[in-house]
Amino acid sequence: MAAVMEKTVLIHGRSPQEVLDFCLDGANFPLIFPEPIRPIGKVDPTRLQIAAGREFDFLHWMLYCIPCRWRVRIAEVRPNELFVDQMLRGPMKRFRHEHIVRPDPRGTLYTDRVSYEAYGGRLAEKLFVNGYMDRLFRARHRNMRRLLETAA
Repeated sequence: MAAVMEKTVLIHGRSPQEVLDFCLDGANFPLIFPEPIRPIGKVDPTRLQIAAGREFDFLHWMLYCIPCRWRVRIAEVRPNELFVDQMLRGPMKRFRHEHIVRPDPRGTLYTDRVSYEAYGGRLAEKLFVNGYMDRLFRARHRNMRRLLETAA
């Protein structure tokens, strides 16, 4: 059974579509990620739009020192609601990431819901992966708030 991590942040003064559009713009991906990350191959991140069915390869420097190669597929995009990416190859046995937006009177509630299975099973998740995921997504939310709220 997969572990599930869910984190929600309030993005003040932004509509759900504005927040989702920000997330669908590939140029923002390295800006919100707290560790070095870059596309692999002939991909210009400034011209990268996330769309259902697209597949991407990228290199993520975990903990700033461990190179992890990922291949992801955009499984679904629903305007004003969500998009979903799934790992096809990478550092986990399984990884599915839902980016969900919901209206709030103060702006938008943005939720990352990630289901994953680590190599090494539950013990590896408990000892290493769960804490890493928590820190990673807290940092992503801080970066999103900084970028979206100051530009409003």
